[in-house]
Amino acid sequence: MQRLSGFPFAPWFLDRIKTARRIALMTHLGPDADGLGSQVAFAAAANAAGRDVIIVNEDALPDRYGWLDPDGSFGHFERDHGRLEDVDLGIVFDTHTPARAGRPFTALSDRGVDVLVFDHHAVTADADVQGVVATEFSSTGELCYRLLQALQWPVGVDSARGIYAAISFDTGSFRFLRNQANTMRVAAELLETGLDTNPIQEALFASRPADETVLLGRILERIKFNPDRRIAWVITPSELGDGLNVGRDAYGVAIPFVVGIEGVLAAAMLKPGREAGEWKLSLRSKTAVKVGHIAVARGGGGHAHAAGATLVGDPEELMREVVAEIELALEAA
Repeated sequence: MQRLSGFPFAPWFLDRIKTARRIALMTHLGPDADGLGSQVAFAAAANAAGRDVIIVNEDALPDRYGWLDPDGSFGHFERDHGRLEDVDLGIVFDTHTPARAGRPFTALSDRGVDVLVFDHHAVTADADVQGVVATEFSSTGELCYRLLQALQWPVGVDSARGIYAAISFDTGSFRFLRNQANTMRVAAELLETGLDTNPIQEALFASRPADETVLLGRILERIKFNPDRRIAWVITPSELGDGLNVGRDAYGVAIPFVVGIEGVLAAAMLKPGREAGEWKLSLRSKTAVKVGHIAVARGGGGHAHAAGATLVGDPEELMREVVAEIELALEAA
């Protein structure tokens, strides 16, 4: 049964957090700066308020986000599953599908522990979910800032760092705001904590490892276009990373470059999934056309102009189908 709050937050949601003895924070598989930054922000504010909060994700913290965790507070299931035993509430950040949190969610759910979602992506009316979904926010991090205010927990520099990282990541360094003036107001309030944003911007957008840059070049060489060059796409088999020290998440950095080509209105990318035969679809588009519905129809989600899904099958055939649907979306637009 769906039990969702938007913003302002419903009393039942705030009360459930306030009455929890120990809270486990999770985010989706293949974590990014929005989910991770939100976890950092919530945990720092909770600890300052004297609350017992732990972070246990399915995946270990990616090296690229090590700067978010100078105190080593991030746990992962393989090593830290025992820390979940005394938890009486779970919160999954940056997805409204709690199963995407992997084994930490399963471990809590099997014990009958409430697991709430906290997200800014649109949710379907038939989803079996409880928590908060507020799509008017730029990022889960911005929404988390409002939650900390509603809980009356202190937002110090450590919380501000996580929130700013989340917002900056999900807006592409404030390029994709959808005319959301409130996002800029939140950023200004974060700066008033004394936060230095330059290291965050450099870590997110100016610290790509050399091997990832080589991988990016290999990916960009494989870009293909439809005849009028309004659609661009690329398939990135795992062997592109041969001889390079790169993680699975390194492939995803290419999609902004693909959609950023002059004249391209929509872009699609298939990158290796977690299992053999599995592919991760990433879709991006400019203002002229929406592509989110293509991912939703395949069991994925996201936003109108940035979405994704997990697919199984022959990548060439899968991409032909996706490109055909993008062409229909362009015609409709």
